Amino acid sequence: MSDNQREALRQKALTEIALLDTPPEREFDVLAKLAQRILGTGMSSITLIAPERQWFKARCGPLAPETARAQAFCPIVAETEAPLTVADARLDPRFAESLFVTGAPNIRYYAGVPVRVRRPDGDPVTVGTLCVLDDRPREPTPTDLEVLEELASVAEALIESRAVALRAAEAAEEHRLTVVRLERERRQFKQAERMADMGSYRYDIAKQSTAWSDGVFAIHELPVGGGVPNGEIMRYFPEPDRKAFNDAVMRTLDTGEPFEMDADFVTAKGKARRVRCSCEIELAQGKPVALIGLIQDITERHDLEQRLRHQARTDDLTQLANRAEFHRVLDARLREARSADGDVAVLLIDLDGFKGVNDVLGHAAGDAVLRRVADRLRASCNNGCLPARLGGDEFAVVMSADLDRVGLDRRVRRLLHDLEIVADGQGQISRVTGTIGIAWSSAAAHDRDVLLRQADAALYAAKRTRKGTAQTYQVGADHRQAG
Repeated sequence: MSDNQREALRQKALTEIALLDTPPEREFDVLAKLAQRILGTGMSSITLIAPERQWFKARCGPLAPETARAQAFCPIVAETEAPLTVADARLDPRFAESLFVTGAPNIRYYAGVPVRVRRPDGDPVTVGTLCVLDDRPREPTPTDLEVLEELASVAEALIESRAVALRAAEAAEEHRLTVVRLERERRQFKQAERMADMGSYRYDIAKQSTAWSDGVFAIHELPVGGGVPNGEIMRYFPEPDRKAFNDAVMRTLDTGEPFEMDADFVTAKGKARRVRCSCEIELAQGKPVALIGLIQDITERHDLEQRLRHQARTDDLTQLANRAEFHRVLDARLREARSADGDVAVLLIDLDGFKGVNDVLGHAAGDAVLRRVADRLRASCNNGCLPARLGGDEFAVVMSADLDRVGLDRRVRRLLHDLEIVADGQGQISRVTGTIGIAWSSAAAHDRDVLLRQADAALYAAKRTRKGTAQTYQVGADHRQAG
């Protein structure tokens, strides 16, 4: 190792022990005094060698707190990492011209030994010296260095214990700061949970027990102090979402793939909610040890989405399905019919005499008639039917897939009767009827556009024959009146 590398290592070790420029400490002062008394010199010191100076951790006699490193005795000990004795500095060419010899403190005798510290890798590094000095020359004895080396070993032990205490204090402070940070993050997380109506959970696979954050207790409307109701957790999910959630958990356990799903939820107080659940595997040494995830109350968001979806699919005046929703449902029914080799019937309805209601009784009366038509369409349709308002006084119905032609004829005759509406007001009376065009998807090859054109053709054929009646579209033949 080069001198420069050794010097860099020394300064790094000196920084690590954090002893340079520290206040006086009694233990080091006692060592310096002990060396002075045992060897009978006028001066002594425990010296640390910095890059440009030597600094005295402890000193006895007329020594400054620190001096320049150049021309000093102790740096030689640090650089050579070996003891040094000088019987008369004025006769030693290395030091004869030194300012410390020719001027105060007028050093003539010097004896010093290295003070070392062990780095984390275990190698000793010299960071300073323990030395005695005098302003009179004297012949060193082997005992001088033995005493100094024994005292230096005590100094090294002091430095090591101090470094251990310092590291312990740093570790304790780091631990304290970590605790403070974790507590701050815990409070922030709880705030985030409250703001987001969210909570976290952890299911311990081996213990078969679940831990909840405060947010999960809040979603369940359960007190935190009551503990997690292990064994009853799934009952908060009504069917079919209970089975869907349980199946998703089993898939995650089997495959390791996370999942996220929305589900209906009933709190401990019986309140219906909508929640979003996520789940993933927690691994330890490559093995699954727990399921962890989040649960969030999305009831308000879900309700808003449902309202927006309803508004996007619903005619505002009549609250029937609008044209877009009618087309969406019809397309789905046609796909089902194609796959099952079935048939779907569509009714297009146009109101007769409606313009007269608006002209004679006003638009408010016209709106009332449209709402009455909507009510009667709803009343005549079972769960398999979808009535819709296409716009103006045009309506349509996608009929139930299990309705045959005989049953459809009966339904249409009843509907024609229901659509006979009398509106009156301000001494005026207007009569409204409905004309219906019927088409079956099998005749249109289950094509929506073709099916609607055929129903429209049947509608206007019925109008030409007699308003207030119905006709069914038949390929290659005149449209037959159904009522």
